[in-house]
Amino acid sequence: MSAKPADIPSRVEALATDLRGRMVAGKLSPGDRLPSVRTLARSKSVSAFTAARVYELLVAEGLIEARRGSGYYVARDADVFGARGLAASEPAVDSLWELRRDYDSRVLRVDAGCGWLPPEWLFGEGVRAALTQVARRPAAYASRYGSAYGLRALRHHLARQLTLRGMECSEEQIVLTHGASQALELTIGALTRPGEPVLVDDPGYPYILSMLRARGVCPVGVPRTAGGPDPDALDAMAARTRARLFFTNTTYQNPTGTSTSPQTAHAVLRVAEKHGLTLCEDEIFAELSPDPVTSLASLDRLERVIYIGSFSKTIAPGLRVGYLVTRPERARQLAALKNMTSLSSSELMEHIVLAILTAGRHRTHLERLRRRIAEARARLTRRFREAGIEVTPHGGGMFLWAKLGGDPATLLQRAKALGILLAPGEIFHPDGQPSGHWRFNVAYADDERLYAFLRDL
Repeated sequence: MSAKPADIPSRVEALATDLRGRMVAGKLSPGDRLPSVRTLARSKSVSAFTAARVYELLVAEGLIEARRGSGYYVARDADVFGARGLAASEPAVDSLWELRRDYDSRVLRVDAGCGWLPPEWLFGEGVRAALTQVARRPAAYASRYGSAYGLRALRHHLARQLTLRGMECSEEQIVLTHGASQALELTIGALTRPGEPVLVDDPGYPYILSMLRARGVCPVGVPRTAGGPDPDALDAMAARTRARLFFTNTTYQNPTGTSTSPQTAHAVLRVAEKHGLTLCEDEIFAELSPDPVTSLASLDRLERVIYIGSFSKTIAPGLRVGYLVTRPERARQLAALKNMTSLSSSELMEHIVLAILTAGRHRTHLERLRRRIAEARARLTRRFREAGIEVTPHGGGMFLWAKLGGDPATLLQRAKALGILLAPGEIFHPDGQPSGHWRFNVAYADDERLYAFLRDL
């Protein structure tokens, strides 16, 4: 029986899953010879083409071997994959990776502290349409290394969009990166030296703390207020430590959800000029705000500011396309460092992002996503306050910063027993000390099982 073209992928995966399951169950052992392509096709009532695709897939996974003139065999080391490697995928990695490793992915019921949005909230429709468009000319997009700066057409598009947001720049000032993470790594690599201090939001993004420590740099916290970084504390710490770099979120900061006010932004820039600070403005949540927030980069005209953006929070994290914007000479420096460490970013993925941004439906998706986040945040805030839980005011975006009573270690273990993953405040503070605060993701924490756990505290 011949399969229709649209049915082939599902048939291939179904047959491959069956063979994997037989290996896990011990019905097929390492070294066993498998039926020929024609025999498999006849026994499963599929075409020889489909059967061949099944074996090709399993060969690519390393589970079977193709021996010229002899046929297909279960790989000698297939048992190392075993049930652990075949039964379930590993949990996604985020800023809670160390805590997440202790959870069995099969019993994680409420991912209340995670750092991403649900797949159905993101722009899967736009990604599918862009993949179809780019697939019409695969050789043109995937047959060469890209520029160290990244795809010029995407940089040109970004320059126009950023200018509309008050940040006048040219495409030569933009370097595309492998997600915002690489932009942070390049900034740290170019502007820090082991042993020196670097200022960060306190509380702030845990991965920045990890990146700095991995380089032998000491992160020093600047207290975060409802209106952004405390300018007086920043002034005092810059004078005391003689730090040359400050990392901060301006819009919907991770983890507090607060945004920097225009008054605070001006004060931070005055402190930066006074002490010769470079400001790294991590703005990956900027597009989640319905109203533009005054960025440090727009006020500073990119003299002291390195502006970092990403599409992971609004389109899809798997695309791994981010960017940094800075003055031209620094952009050249960072592009050269990127070229030295990774040659280039993925021009194929950059073409996909460009297709998404220019297709005309991205803005509608953003408006829908913002409404969805705002509604979830309002529900979560109301339920928390009804339970007597203190929530940081004046926040927005996908994170809620709330204060719970009790011993953090005990709370973590009680939550874990119920399959609830919480994000304790200590991982967001440079000194690693518990603060009684916890980060909640509004898209995942709006769950009756979490509310029941909180009521029982």
